[in-house]
Amino acid sequence: MTWYTIGTLSFPATWISILAGFLVTGVFLSIRKMKETSNWFGNVAFIFILTWKLSVVLFQFKMILSAPLSILYFNGGIKGYWLGVLASIVYTYFYVKRNNIKIEEFVQAWILFIVIFEFVSSYVLHKSLIWVFIHFIFGFIVMILSFLKAKQSIWQLQIMVIYIGVLAIIYSFTNQLLSMPMATYVIIAIILSILAKIRRLDRD
Repeated sequence: MTWYTIGTLSFPATWISILAGFLVTGVFLSIRKMKETSNWFGNVAFIFILTWKLSVVLFQFKMILSAPLSILYFNGGIKGYWLGVLASIVYTYFYVKRNNIKIEEFVQAWILFIVIFEFVSSYVLHKSLIWVFIHFIFGFIVMILSFLKAKQSIWQLQIMVIYIGVLAIIYSFTNQLLSMPMATYVIIAIILSILAKIRRLDRD
């Protein structure tokens, strides 16, 4: 794993990718004036990061008890990551049930997040320029298709599934098919597909 250091703080390169994905996607939603989706995405980002960060108290209670300031430097690790994902999914479910939202915007936001995460990751993890170029071109094509079908939830879901499928093939080349990013992509894709079906049933 590649690490970066700023002053006394060291953090994995994936943090940069995650933050870049949240920031770029958040700005995109704001520019496109997708108010409900922007509110949802901002809250999800906050819930995920806060849960992931503070879950260290739950999983490393003795360490935090003996050194309270260590909460500033550590997070909940893999368990905390999945707890953050679970918290985000639960919040998303209730948000969809209580608000008149457009699932296609949620899916488009998730697609954009993945595109940015993959592109930035290929760069900060010091992969070859060929891989960086491939992620850029492929991500660009995916977003163009997503923009062309912006108001069609079925198309957005299909684009998302195809994109994740191709990423699975790319990940398999480096024996990372069962990695955390791929698992996250698949789980969120399933959740969004279920929510899209629930939304359609509510409208019928």
